[in-house]
Amino acid sequence: MGVITKLEAVNHILLMAGESLVSDLDGDSGVDTEVATFILDRAIMDFQLRGLVSNTYVKKYELTEDGVIDLPSDTMNAELVSIHINDDSRRIRATSRRDGDGNIRLHNHTDNINTWDKDKEYEVAIVYSLLWDEIEVTAQRAILAASARQYQLVMQGDADIDKYLGEIEATYRVKGRSADIDDKNYSVFSSLSPTARAIHSRGVINDPSRFRFWRTS
Repeated sequence: MGVITKLEAVNHILLMAGESLVSDLDGDSGVDTEVATFILDRAIMDFQLRGLVSNTYVKKYELTEDGVIDLPSDTMNAELVSIHINDDSRRIRATSRRDGDGNIRLHNHTDNINTWDKDKEYEVAIVYSLLWDEIEVTAQRAILAASARQYQLVMQGDADIDKYLGEIEATYRVKGRSADIDDKNYSVFSSLSPTARAIHSRGVINDPSRFRFWRTS
């Protein structure tokens, strides 16, 4: 959980552009505050879209009859990670898609349909939206740095300040991603997608048939 409040975040963005601080985020706090809040919200969404340890999980779905797979309302992105083959012997690729009624459902892009067969187990990796207070502080700082730079460019457009804020953004972006990688416990041997890890989970390095020609008496 992060320790930076949203009010503190907006004030940091305003301060980096040389503007006055505010005491609240109510609607009458000024246009500058509204712009800063809007930019911060967009940066929060962008940072989470790639998937963090804290906002990603895999959920299994198994239908009792043919139909749609409804995803949680806070889903930002989702991807089918289990392997399924269609009637044309092609692997099914599927991600989340919002329909005309606002429902978020798993959509089969390979066949361009959103209906799924019953009695099959579908594993879906879901990236969902976190509130600002739920984001870890390292990620909060990275989001803040990106927001402050964007706000300054929109409202002031000072090239020298942009260069300074760009250096800060690069630093905190690296720190934020490093912290997330550390949380995932990734290494060069484990940094595969869930699908790739599933494919390689058979342990082919221990398959005797691959080494039978190298055996000696």
